[in-house]
Amino acid sequence: MKKFLLVILFFLFANISLASDDKPGRFFEDQPDVNDDYQIHFIYTLAKDGKDREWDINGRMEEILLEMNEIMARETKKKSKGESKKYKFDYRKDGKLDITFLRLDKKFKDLDIGSSINNNISAFLWLKRMNNPKKIYYSFSDMGGKDGGEAGVTQGSTFLKNSSVKSKKSKIIKVTLHELIHAQGGGFNCVPGVVKQHYTNWNSGYQLAMGHKLGPTYIHKIKKCPQLVDSVYLTPTSNDPYDPYKLIFFPLTFRFFFCFSSHYFIHL
Repeated sequence: MKKFLLVILFFLFANISLASDDKPGRFFEDQPDVNDDYQIHFIYTLAKDGKDREWDINGRMEEILLEMNEIMARETKKKSKGESKKYKFDYRKDGKLDITFLRLDKKFKDLDIGSSINNNISAFLWLKRMNNPKKIYYSFSDMGGKDGGEAGVTQGSTFLKNSSVKSKKSKIIKVTLHELIHAQGGGFNCVPGVVKQHYTNWNSGYQLAMGHKLGPTYIHKIKKCPQLVDSVYLTPTSNDPYDPYKLIFFPLTFRFFFCFSSHYFIHL
């Protein structure tokens, strides 16, 4: 009887927690897609005990991400000397950015802070069936942690309360641009100037360091070495695009063996 009461209390408090997160304009699931193209889906993620600052519904996330994509358009045009590209964001049918609210089932102190919080987030996304191979799932994670951001192919995070980020828009944009490259398989070690998935010069102002500029990771002349300009997550789509999911997780279709890294999550 005692165990039965404990189970009832557990579900009661769980439902109360869910109800407190239920707010106008908030979505707990990925909404129907407007097309079947590759897309980046954004998530506002909290730990079980995290304070809800409502970035998914107060316009803060959308404002930052749209500004970031304008920076991407500007920098791609500069690097390619003419062609401007943006990231393919996931939009709802009403034209708004599709942002999912996600509250983890662990308190912040119980997450794998020393190694990779993304390990916890990634597992939780699978439980929520957010595992479309044609999507990158990217979280604005409203918590601190070891790093400003983490990412691997298909999933990544910017940690808003990390000591180097502190919810500052300019830093959030730089970290997110950097981690999105990792979420697309980069930086590939065959790219000039890249060692261990990063530019060796962190003061270069490049996205794969900590800046806005696009260096050789975007366009280069190394044969059989992927370049970001060809990612399926950029629009207009390249004539010879690469899908990072197939590139990394399906070795039989992987043509660039000397670029591959077995390290899944990259820390910043």
